[in-house]
Amino acid sequence: MEKRILITAGPTWIKVDDVRVITTIFSGNTGIFLAKNFEKHGFKVTLIVNSPHLDKEELNGIKVVPFRYFEEFKDKITKELKASRYDTIIHSAAVSDYKMANVFSGKIASGRKLLTFKLKPAGKIVKIIRKLQKNAKLIQFKLEISRKGLLKKAFKSLKENKSDFVVANAFVDLSLGYKSFIIDKNNNITEINSKKALFDKLENIAKRGGNQ
Repeated sequence: MEKRILITAGPTWIKVDDVRVITTIFSGNTGIFLAKNFEKHGFKVTLIVNSPHLDKEELNGIKVVPFRYFEEFKDKITKELKASRYDTIIHSAAVSDYKMANVFSGKIASGRKLLTFKLKPAGKIVKIIRKLQKNAKLIQFKLEISRKGLLKKAFKSLKENKSDFVVANAFVDLSLGYKSFIIDKNNNITEINSKKALFDKLENIAKRGGNQ
């Protein structure tokens, strides 16, 4: 039977005013790469994505759900998870940890000597995913600046979010190429040294039965 997989990718913009946003430097390319390869290998793929590099012609056969802002992403993934059942969910989107306490209306005037923003926690999308799809195999991503403490923090995040696997990335590694570590619920660690190797490992995980 055809396996159904949902992949999230790209940054979640935080609205500052009607023309400005707070975002990250990440493009969503890893999630797009995974989506294309899963589709080529016979999976039924849904991609929820914010990316300036989106080429719809390359994504033929993939259900693409575009978004820009954090709240838009939250609404669309909630709707999708309520409407459809997925065997595997790969949550690679660079989700904002904080959002504006108050969004400015219109456009903030230029020329101010000091401009102060108040931010508040945005909420964890991964917890919504697990709540709505208890039986899906959930693979989350975790990024830290360096490798110091990375694996410990990633495993703690896995436990807190009730995920099945976590892909741990150090920013210093990503700036040199691609490197990550995949950790399971038993704290077994697999080192990954390319996006192709990442896909191969995740495909193997997605083909297994159950959410283990």
